[in-house]
Amino acid sequence: MVCLDTDIMVALLRGDKRALDVIDMHSNDQVKTTIITAYELLKGASISSRRDENIRMVMELLQNVTVLALDVGACRMAGLIYSKLRERGRRMIGEFDILIAGIVKHNRELLITRDMHFQAIPDMSVEVW
Repeated sequence: MVCLDTDIMVALLRGDKRALDVIDMHSNDQVKTTIITAYELLKGASISSRRDENIRMVMELLQNVTVLALDVGACRMAGLIYSKLRERGRRMIGEFDILIAGIVKHNRELLITRDMHFQAIPDMSVEVW
């Protein structure tokens, strides 16, 4: 099972061929994303110059993937991720990305992203596209 980060979801909305190729490589997997990514996409669409059209496109995309929730288990995992990064003196990543990582790890998913900083998270399954 694969979970798409915000960057690849944006690329899909733009019709990026490389993003489509990545999805094709995982055609046997159930495609998912996180509620954090849903928020980031809808926030971007809401402040765009073509608000209504972009919100519609985002909603259509979200209807075609499973959206993983931010629940107590994912929050617990995110807290542990934050703690481990802090203990190891690693450069801290943004709160939204820590929440995304918590959701992904809690659900035992593979995160597909361009953000290299996810690789600094211990035991995180990441595929950089």
